Amino acid sequence: MELKVWVDGIQRVVCGVSEQTTCQEVVIALARAIGQTGRYVLVQKLREKERQLLPLECPLESLAKCGQYANDVQFILRRTGPSVTERPSSEGAPQAPERTFIRASLPIKPRALSTDVPRPREPRKSMTFNLGPMGSVDPYAKSRWRQHAWEGMDLKDGGAGQPSKEELFKTVLRQQEQLHSLEAHGDTLETDLRLWEHGRASSQEDEILYLEHLVRRNDTELGEEEFWQSELRLEKECERERQERVRSLRASLEEYTQRIYELSARTEALQKEIQWEMAERAKRGKEIPVPSPTDLEDMAAKMKRDLEAKVKQGTQLENNLASVEKALEEAERSLQAQNQELEELNKELRQCNLQQFIQQTGATVTVGQARSEEDAQPELSPRELPACRRNGGQHAASAAACPAPPNLLVGLAPSSSLSGLLAAGFVAECDTGLGTGLVALPL
Repeated sequence: MELKVWVDGIQRVVCGVSEQTTCQEVVIALARAIGQTGRYVLVQKLREKERQLLPLECPLESLAKCGQYANDVQFILRRTGPSVTERPSSEGAPQAPERTFIRASLPIKPRALSTDVPRPREPRKSMTFNLGPMGSVDPYAKSRWRQHAWEGMDLKDGGAGQPSKEELFKTVLRQQEQLHSLEAHGDTLETDLRLWEHGRASSQEDEILYLEHLVRRNDTELGEEEFWQSELRLEKECERERQERVRSLRASLEEYTQRIYELSARTEALQKEIQWEMAERAKRGKEIPVPSPTDLEDMAAKMKRDLEAKVKQGTQLENNLASVEKALEEAERSLQAQNQELEELNKELRQCNLQQFIQQTGATVTVGQARSEEDAQPELSPRELPACRRNGGQHAASAAACPAPPNLLVGLAPSSSLSGLLAAGFVAECDTGLGTGLVALPL
């Protein structure tokens, strides 16, 4: 996997990074790539916040902890100081002990002049991190060790000007032993420091987790408290409703109890009255006999027979009513036909009377005038018709029973002619036995 790191404003990519790769390995790889020695730290930057990574901390794990903000994380390589080889030589002025770094590198050791002297170990390039103050570690311990090393080197400076080969060899051996002891002590201190920082970080993480657990538990308790408070309010409301219902039930119970007492007293009074009446009837010997079940069955059968007879009678009446309605409809139809026939006969009669009147009076009237006068005359009602023309079904018999003389005009004339005839005394009534009609006498 690749890891992008910003070095002096330039983005560099470190390949082959896994979840087990530490920050120290990443720093060493970048330092070798840029070809610069010195002290470096790897800083994780998220927006405006920066955090210095520990040497044994894995960058990918730290990146995974950021979650959804992993794309905003930047890794920056910063140079915090020179390496061991870049420090001034031991011939210069003594330097103050360093207190800002956990590991303090020793000055450059002088090389032996003889080729027989064993070659000391080359100084390592320091790629450690600036981890801040030492805390409980003694800040002056390594400076004291450096001072002892300087004293060991200058032990024979006050004597002969040129130390012997054996003295130089012993000095080198002694310095090597001191160097090994100092390195071992430094490794021990680094291990202790890492353990202390890891324990501190783990304790802080544990404390944070514990506090988060407490916060979640408190939130849960608050939610439960609100829930139970709402439940308590509901229970109180239900309790008030139940109390009101109990009071109403008690009032109803008292009312029903009072009614029961009243009904009991009334029942006792009725029982006493019934007993007294039965005793009176027994004394008089006029008790009404209770009908037997056989009598009841006979009465029921009789009522059933009466009911069936009534039903049959109602059915018969309905049939009779239907037949009467049919006869009535037929009579209405025949009456309509007779009325129509009567109207036709009246029209024919008026025409005949008009022609006879014209012939009798000798007046010359056109057929159109006669038609107009005929239309102007109102139709005669059955009461105004001659007796021989009433009751349309008997018109033939009436006509035969009431023959009109040839010199008589039966019917209605125009109002002017009729009034003139009446004034002259030429119109009289005649009784044919079926009705009364008007007769015009000849002049």
